[in-house]
Amino acid sequence: MTQPSQPPAAGDAASSATAQTRAAAPAPGAPEVPVRARPGSEVHDARLAWLVGGSLLIAHAVLVLVANGYPLLAFLGVGMVVDAVWAAALLVLAFGVRRQGSVVARRPLGIVAMVIAAVIPLLSALLWSFLPAGPADPTTATMISTGAAVLSLGALIVTTVVIGRAGAVPPRVRWVPLIVLAVVAGAQVAVQVASVSTADNLVRPDLTAAYFGASMLGTLGVLLLGILAIVCAPREQPRPVAPTQVYPPAS
Repeated sequence: MTQPSQPPAAGDAASSATAQTRAAAPAPGAPEVPVRARPGSEVHDARLAWLVGGSLLIAHAVLVLVANGYPLLAFLGVGMVVDAVWAAALLVLAFGVRRQGSVVARRPLGIVAMVIAAVIPLLSALLWSFLPAGPADPTTATMISTGAAVLSLGALIVTTVVIGRAGAVPPRVRWVPLIVLAVVAGAQVAVQVASVSTADNLVRPDLTAAYFGASMLGTLGVLLLGILAIVCAPREQPRPVAPTQVYPPAS
């Protein structure tokens, strides 16, 4: 005959619970299953990357404006600091914080282009600090400076195109970096063409003002991009609130 089931004793229940706990716990030496970060933490990291990168872009623009407008406030080595801040801004916006917040969606082409655009000015400054160009060889200095400028411009063009196509930036400002770069580069090319076509370009004040205006246009463009990065930084979506029952349900 089949015996009726009996409830387990207290000792048996405790033993069963202990056995279940041991079975659920990972065995010694077993690899731990990684816990995925919450979506809120990912948005927080992306927002932090945009805020830090935008703040660094604003700091870069402010340092350039102060150094050009108030030479007495410019300290020794301000050029190196400006280049370092620029490099830090681009690297933060390229890689993000904990792999979140990359403006190029961590696409390899965009990351490589942003790294090149970030380090070229800093490496050039370091090169000229250790190997200053002498007046005996101005052609070599011109070639090196022109090559660095062309390489940096090409990297920035690739960067802005990848930003526009990657989809990591909101649609309303996705192509603003490319537009800013086109305006700044166009102004600088126009000034260069005007200076080459003029024989007495070294003594004409209008060309000097044009050079200064083109450089300031680039600085203002960087300032604009920094402000947009802070304004458009990712934000967490508000959580839906459970409906509140004001009156008791009808019986």
